[in-house]
Amino acid sequence: MKKITKNKGLIIKTMDYKENAVIATIFTDSKKVSCIIKGAKKLNSSTRRIAQPLTLIDFNYTESNSLGVLTEAVVLDNYTSLKEDLDKYYIVLSVLEKLNYFLDQITDYPTLFNFILEILELMKNKNHDKILSLIFEVKLLYLLGVSPSFKSCPLCNKAILNGALLISSGGFICDDCIKKRTPSLTKEESSFLKLLYKTKIKDLSDEIISKELKYPKIYDVIDEYYAYHLDFESKVKKIIKKIG
Repeated sequence: MKKITKNKGLIIKTMDYKENAVIATIFTDSKKVSCIIKGAKKLNSSTRRIAQPLTLIDFNYTESNSLGVLTEAVVLDNYTSLKEDLDKYYIVLSVLEKLNYFLDQITDYPTLFNFILEILELMKNKNHDKILSLIFEVKLLYLLGVSPSFKSCPLCNKAILNGALLISSGGFICDDCIKKRTPSLTKEESSFLKLLYKTKIKDLSDEIISKELKYPKIYDVIDEYYAYHLDFESKVKKIIKKIG
């Protein structure tokens, strides 16, 4: 008899499988699960509304070496408000894209899972989706072990308090090194990036949010940081830029 496992998870990706099924990639607080959801492509199927990216479910599935089979599921949140707002939805899809790409490199699943649910809840209720996605990207770098170093210059090892980010160095460089290299961000922009890195979601204040419009360059620089250090470029963000 096959083992049935019960879990709570966020569907982050689906792909067609055979005639009427999909394979759903589900992010839980302990692992990434790949499950076949039968009948998901049928218009009158009870599983159709479950098998959508950005859907939080309680689910049972039979485990196997490769693919599980979903046997029962209850929708906890389908994030309708995020799906109906195209701008928000694309931003969330860029978050899910990174989750799907990098989850196999993460060890602290519980922290990341709770963090994502907290971000999605805030995105539902406030119009801070861009800065929340940026905070996610910055903090994900820490979980991946490639976050920028803030305390010492990676070029000369000098201790620093307020440096400027240089992507290729993987950290903040000191004033002396700034004279020799052009940093990716100014010291002021870098200081705001450091603030986002250190700020807990529950402590995200209106004062911090109001500063975001002053530093639009940070978004592109973080994308460049992912490309340089992790060889990752977001397909979703390319679409966002094309549609303006």
